[in-house]
Amino acid sequence: MMENEWDSHNYTIVKHLGKGRSGQTNLARTTTSEQFVVIKQLYQPQTSLDAVTQRLKSVGNHPQLPALVDSWQIGKSQFFAFAYIAAPAITQAESAPWSLAQVENWLLSLLSVLEYLHSFRLVHGDIRPANIRQGPPPILVDFRITQQLDRQIKPLAGGDAAYGAPEQALGQLVYASDLYSLGLVAIHLLTGLAPFDLYSAVEDRWIWPQLVTEPLPQNLSQVLHKLLEQSLDNRYTSAAQAITDLKQSSAPSFLERARSLLPPGAIPLELLTKLQSYSVPNSQQVKLAPVALQIHWQPLYRFTLGITTALALQANILAMGTKTGAVLVCDLAAGDRVYTLEGRPHRDRITALVFHPQTPILFSACSDGTVKLWDLASGKLMQTLSQPGWQPTDLAITPPYLVVGDGSGYITLWELERLTVSHSFNQHQDWVSALATNGERLASISRDRTLRLWLPPERRLLETLRIGPSQGVAIHPEGEYVIVGSGSDVDVWQMGNPATSQRLCSAEEGITTLALSPDARLLAVGTGGNAVRVYEGASGQCVSELAQGWGVVAVVFDGHTLVSSSQDETTTVWQRTPRDRPTRMP
Repeated sequence: MMENEWDSHNYTIVKHLGKGRSGQTNLARTTTSEQFVVIKQLYQPQTSLDAVTQRLKSVGNHPQLPALVDSWQIGKSQFFAFAYIAAPAITQAESAPWSLAQVENWLLSLLSVLEYLHSFRLVHGDIRPANIRQGPPPILVDFRITQQLDRQIKPLAGGDAAYGAPEQALGQLVYASDLYSLGLVAIHLLTGLAPFDLYSAVEDRWIWPQLVTEPLPQNLSQVLHKLLEQSLDNRYTSAAQAITDLKQSSAPSFLERARSLLPPGAIPLELLTKLQSYSVPNSQQVKLAPVALQIHWQPLYRFTLGITTALALQANILAMGTKTGAVLVCDLAAGDRVYTLEGRPHRDRITALVFHPQTPILFSACSDGTVKLWDLASGKLMQTLSQPGWQPTDLAITPPYLVVGDGSGYITLWELERLTVSHSFNQHQDWVSALATNGERLASISRDRTLRLWLPPERRLLETLRIGPSQGVAIHPEGEYVIVGSGSDVDVWQMGNPATSQRLCSAEEGITTLALSPDARLLAVGTGGNAVRVYEGASGQCVSELAQGWGVVAVVFDGHTLVSSSQDETTTVWQRTPRDRPTRMP
């Protein structure tokens, strides 16, 4: 459009602000009153001028959005003049980073604006600091009037790539795209850092939680993590959802919600009584003691469920996770009936399972990058957590934390009460292969060939030892000894200064997994052959050998019941023969 055409509509161009495939934006002023306006020109509009004008007039009734003051059409192009907002952008804010209270109030204010904008089936599409004016209240400018969600108009990719949602790079734009961008601006305000400084491309994970200097309130932490989910399946789908969570600063904790679960329904198991009455053995009373030379086992049940890649056992409740992502449970005291937990399933191999210590909840980790919470009372999915970084590889519970190891070498502490990320350890330089805990201390092994001992309640690394490539780890209830399966050997490390190790046993077929009995008297060792061997902890003598299909994958052991799975797609439940249970020897 030529300048004389602008003059015919009483506007003179002052400054060019931007240009895209669908149109351009200019700062202009009226020739009569010298007032500034922002004029958007659409090259090829797909909706009539009257229809768009009516919609934009309604949108502009919100005090935190610029009002439409004029509209006209010349040829195929449509023009829309908006009131110019003279307030500076938040990029020019003097104090950065902002306080937690400032960011929370700011976020709540703009979430309400997005809820209003989205109600007109409009997506902003370019939320970034330059398009947010300082308040109070903050004002959102330069929304893309072509980004209307209906069947006639296909959303276009656009906006600042630094603040754009992942799907925008693929040409997709949805309401959740605005939520992602707004969350990223909020993190920018909290840290004073640009988006590319908040994400590690090498580790493929957000690192912003480590850069926030103040402890985040639980509600704000939860909302920010969910706004920045990479997957649309895990991100908020509406601003209203985020507003609800942000306002619930005194909402019931996760444990309070879990304790109010419905009575057993879909799965007719007496899980509530069994799991809530379960208690971890008192580690202070555990002492290593010799056992009888031979222990006999009999197979109780055998399941053919495909390759079972993860096992958990508590109070006779067996949980099994498969290579295809299914999570199943069985009450061993009631028989061999297996129940599949209901809900949006995992999409890949289950890597770990662990029971909540106080409620009938099962956690499952998967190579699809998620950790899921299952309500065992109803047999249904409760919640899905997206593990920051790469795929989760193992789980452990060290109150007050759910501990998640992942493929990038990170160990993440999730608060059990609120299910929010509290802290991450990043000392491992490669894949975390396995975790083990005695309830207080945590042991981890990694492909970086280190064994590390942690004290999660104090967020401290206690010790680092160089070891060989390892497949399994277990920790003594008193925390003094850590057992590591490395290659074809099982070594017992006595932690101290200096730490010392002693060979417990060897298996020429190679060690695949370890499981220590709760009283630490017996160690079950899975091998690459067709056997699970049980060793006495004090002497290292093999007291049992259980025939299993080729290639043992997982073992779980409570001292009297042992469950093992193998590559031949069988899972076997073994029960110790009562007359052969070991007794203490003088």
